[in-house]
Amino acid sequence: MAGFSVQLIKAHGILFSNELIFSSAISRKATVTDIQIVYTSKARREVNDAEIVQIHSTALTNNIQSDITGMLLYAKGSFLQVIEGAADAIDRLMEKIRADTRHYDVEVLVRTSIRRREFKNWSMGYRRLEDADAKALLSFAPFFDNGFDAKRFCEQPGVSLDILQALASQLEEN
Repeated sequence: MAGFSVQLIKAHGILFSNELIFSSAISRKATVTDIQIVYTSKARREVNDAEIVQIHSTALTNNIQSDITGMLLYAKGSFLQVIEGAADAIDRLMEKIRADTRHYDVEVLVRTSIRRREFKNWSMGYRRLEDADAKALLSFAPFFDNGFDAKRFCEQPGVSLDILQALASQLEEN
């Protein structure tokens, strides 16, 4: 996509830049019991890059062990995340996510059985969305230019996953 300049440094299987953290995972296929959940939440306070690296590192380790894949987006004090994996593993992870005191108002937008993982190549992808992203992703900007709003996503089902897929495609291009 035009408008993005990304410099990547590979370290321990994780690609870092000021715009994204991308981690490759072993390519995975969905099983009969796999589900996908997309949720939003609000940060209790602004999250800095060092905290995101810590969150990502912990998620990466745990997700590899639990065979969970997905992507996390952060925009103006809010999160949008997709996670995929075995239903029992995803349900356990959602319990941890809901109990995490760093955020609140966890709202599940999508919970569905899947035949194939859409984020199968990553244990966890991450991106902090900035004002430049709103300009580059004009059709999606209203959904994140003031942070992720669960109510707005509920008004247009599917948009949350479309945003995650668009950014995932962009990450794969880089």
